[in-house]
Amino acid sequence: MKICWIHPTTRDGALEPLWSRLDATIRPVLRKDTQLEQRFLARSGNFVRSLYAEHLNSVHLVDAALEAEKDGFDAVFIGCWNDPLMEAREMLSIPVGSVGEQTMLAAMAMGRRFAVVTVSDKTTVAIENDINAYGFRDRAISRPVRAIEPQSDGALLLGAVDDPRKAFLPRFEAVARACIRDGADTILVGCGYYGPLLRAAGYAEIPGTGVPVVDATAVGLKYLEAMADLSLTMGLVKSTRLQFRAPPAEAIARARASLGGA
Repeated sequence: MKICWIHPTTRDGALEPLWSRLDATIRPVLRKDTQLEQRFLARSGNFVRSLYAEHLNSVHLVDAALEAEKDGFDAVFIGCWNDPLMEAREMLSIPVGSVGEQTMLAAMAMGRRFAVVTVSDKTTVAIENDINAYGFRDRAISRPVRAIEPQSDGALLLGAVDDPRKAFLPRFEAVARACIRDGADTILVGCGYYGPLLRAAGYAEIPGTGVPVVDATAVGLKYLEAMADLSLTMGLVKSTRLQFRAPPAEAIARARASLGGA
């Protein structure tokens, strides 16, 4: 099985320690016969903390997903909570998963009410929109997506590669405990990068609560493995009755031409 893990940005050389740590942390979770390749976008504004910026970046993400299918991958993983999941599913004929939907599906089996702790206040908007779109609203707490303060930046992320407990964890845990007080019994890490870093540091539960802290990247990829299994062994990928039926190729070509080569 070959899975393509697509990041939402171009490859930033300053974050090489992160990419290496992610690879080392995720591979042991997957089956030994699963081939995983990380890919980055050829073009990106490298900013998705905005609905409009996310909308623009989605074109590049879906293009990368289409390229992965052409290259023979069995499944595509969109490695960001700000994702064009439905658009990619419409266009591809192989399974497409994401850190968001697949992890929220997993949360249904872990507890009664989940919450997502994410990295910026603008990201809460996109994730809450997805919760509603995916039909999970009744299984989440009130104000289901909340952000750490101060919000994440490159320095915090690189610091977490070395030790997430030093600066990131106090911010994360303060928000998670507030979510628990409001009824959450499962906490999802609302970032594709901090989840693996916390898990690598041995942090998998809010201390003294019994509430699991879910690494959305690892869980999302494991669910995608199962989706790829269903595709490869039973031919089950998606419904083509309506929403995920691929549009006419000529219509998409005209739509792409309107972007002027974007």
